[in-house]
Amino acid sequence: MLLKETTTSQPTTPPSTTKTLIKQSTTNAPITSTTQAPVLQGARRTEFEVAKLLYRRLLKNYDHRVRPIQNQTHPVYVNTKFVPLTLIDFDTYEQRFSMLGYFKIRWTDEQMMWRPRYNRYIDNVRVATAELWTPNVVIHKSFDGHGGVGSPETDILRISWNGFVQWVPDATYSVVCDVDIQYFPFDEQTCTITYYAADETVDTVELDHYLGTDMSEYSENPSWLIVGAFRKRYVKNNNWHIDVEFRLQRRANFATFTLITPLMMLAFLNICVFLVPVNSGEKGSFSVTIFLSYGIFFTVISDTLLQNSLQISFFVLLIVVLLCLSVISVFYTVIQAKLVSAIGSKQCPITCLRKLQRLNVVKVTPIEHYIETGKHDPEDESYTWKDFLEQLDTFLFVSFLISILLIIAIFFSILMRHVATGDNTFDTDPVTTTRTTPITTLLR
Repeated sequence: MLLKETTTSQPTTPPSTTKTLIKQSTTNAPITSTTQAPVLQGARRTEFEVAKLLYRRLLKNYDHRVRPIQNQTHPVYVNTKFVPLTLIDFDTYEQRFSMLGYFKIRWTDEQMMWRPRYNRYIDNVRVATAELWTPNVVIHKSFDGHGGVGSPETDILRISWNGFVQWVPDATYSVVCDVDIQYFPFDEQTCTITYYAADETVDTVELDHYLGTDMSEYSENPSWLIVGAFRKRYVKNNNWHIDVEFRLQRRANFATFTLITPLMMLAFLNICVFLVPVNSGEKGSFSVTIFLSYGIFFTVISDTLLQNSLQISFFVLLIVVLLCLSVISVFYTVIQAKLVSAIGSKQCPITCLRKLQRLNVVKVTPIEHYIETGKHDPEDESYTWKDFLEQLDTFLFVSFLISILLIIAIFFSILMRHVATGDNTFDTDPVTTTRTTPITTLLR
């Protein structure tokens, strides 16, 4: 009876209660011998499952509207770097500068940190830009009016285990560039890509361009040569602005052989009209042909010439001067032909060029001629209007030749001096600036 009472006095546990206790012990109890099975079961999770759990934990309570820094009174340090790839187009008429390149934008997100040791040594993840906080980088003076950097639909953020975020948006960035065509075709232009963090201030985001302009991946453009690249960081409207300036020099080989050389040839052909005799009958047609050649040449190169009224190009001034000389030669040829036909045989009262005639007569006429005719003084020869106009041709030929040589010399001296002052400057060395976050923390 005693044994029976003892057996019946022990409390009995229902099966459902036993299952509940076992469940609680496996979830809340410390790791003992009775909880080895769940641990082994978690250890058998694949990297795919661990990655899914990691993404779920990181993005569970994340709000991309909040700056990713624990102390919200401090600004988020954002390090940027623009890497140009190639110059797509530089339209001097529309003043559009288009550069293909990409940005390297980096910052630290203190909400996206984990220990790779407890997550199957996953040390980095990739997340779409729409799911995390990103600086709203905007390009100033964008040509198409849309200056936003990056695309939320396609861009991906790479995040390291220590919260280091890297964003690499690439695109063709077109900005408005002020063009100075005064020294065309040996001109140099300076175009600037300016960007800033929109809707931010110096107290919320510190934008920086710590490293210099990286030109290692740049491919040369056939029309323009980059002779200088540097950056500048400054505060404007209570916001950090970054200027990446490119100094461009036009490759003048094509313009020299297709524009300047034919123009010089026409200029020297134009003065040859003064060497054609008046009685040949070809002097007028020759001068008109040279003038028409100028017109055809200008029609061909009209698309190449810069259509800009803000500055006057020295090359355009050279064309206008040479065209005026051609017009003067045509006008002179017509007047000369009219005077020769009207009063060519009459005595000319203008004797300013007669000394030139005397020298020519002495050099050309032999001494026997004066002995036979009895004339020993060249002044005894009659001096007609035809003789005066022939001597005037020689004088104008020399004058036009000297004028064209001086004009060309002045033109090239101005342009070559402008080109000689340019020196290659590439801002590739780091500069020391004041930062709220050490750079070693961002680049570790």
